[in-house]
Amino acid sequence: MKIISWNVANRFKKQSLQLDALISRKPDVVGLQEVSKETLPLWVDGLNKAGYRYIISSFDINDKKEIFVGPRRYCIVIASLWPLEVMDQSLLAIPWPERFISVLIHNPIKDFEFHVVHIPCGASHGWLKIDTFDGIYNFLAGNNNKYPRILCGDFNSPQAETIEGKVITWGQKILRDGQLKFTDKEGKWDAGERCVIQRLAKYDLFDIFRLLNGYNVQEFSWLLKRKGKIIAKRRFDHIFASKALHPIECRYINGFRLNGLSDHSAIEGNFKIE
Repeated sequence: MKIISWNVANRFKKQSLQLDALISRKPDVVGLQEVSKETLPLWVDGLNKAGYRYIISSFDINDKKEIFVGPRRYCIVIASLWPLEVMDQSLLAIPWPERFISVLIHNPIKDFEFHVVHIPCGASHGWLKIDTFDGIYNFLAGNNNKYPRILCGDFNSPQAETIEGKVITWGQKILRDGQLKFTDKEGKWDAGERCVIQRLAKYDLFDIFRLLNGYNVQEFSWLLKRKGKIIAKRRFDHIFASKALHPIECRYINGFRLNGLSDHSAIEGNFKIE
C-alpha cells in the first residue's frame, strides 16, 4: 500500500501538472493540503477520472462555508481507491477544525484510520499553532485505538533535527554556542510541538521516516529563500503510522518541489499490510 501526503500550495495554474505528477506515483490513498474552493473541483474531477472513487474534503463536511476565507481559505482533501467513511470528530478541539480530517479506510486486508492535518504556521498565527497541536494530541491519545492509524500532513515543525537524534522545536532558541533555551518561560511552546512530533509514539504513531531511515539521513521538504539564497531547510511534512501497518519505505518526492509544482515536497510511505 502506498500513501502520499502533499501540500500543493494552491497553485491554480499548475493544478493539472500537480495531478499528473501525483497520479504518476500510483498511490492508493492521498492526503492533500492547501486546496482552495477554486481548485477543489479540479482535484475531485481529476482524481475521479484517475480511479479514486472515494473523495472527501473538509469543505464537504463543514457546514460553515463562510469560514473558508483569508487565512482559512484552504481545505484538506482525502482520496482513496478503497471505500472510506468520515469518523466522529466531535471530541476534536482545535481552533480551525477544517484543518484536520479523520476517515476510516476499508482496505481489503485491514481497515485503518487515516488522519490528515495542516498545522497553522506559528510565525503568522502565534499560539493558534500550539492550540492545534494540543487538540490533535488529546484527540489521538484519547482514541480507543481499535484500528491501526496513519497521521500525515504539513506540521510546520520541527525547526531542526541533528544526526544524533535531537529534535529542536520552534519553542527553542539556538544560541550562538549551540546551546538551547525555551522561547517562553515554561516551555509550553516546545511541549506543544513535541507532543505530536514525538510523544504520539507512545500511542503507536511513529515518525516512519525516522523509524526507517534513522537520523543520519538529513532530508527536508520545504526551504526558505531570500534574494535567491537558501536560508533554511525544514522537514515539515511527515507520516506517522502504527507499526501494525508494517511500514517498509518512506521518502520525499523532491522532484515535485524542484519542478516548481509546489513549495513543498510530497512525502510517500509504503506499507506491507498483512
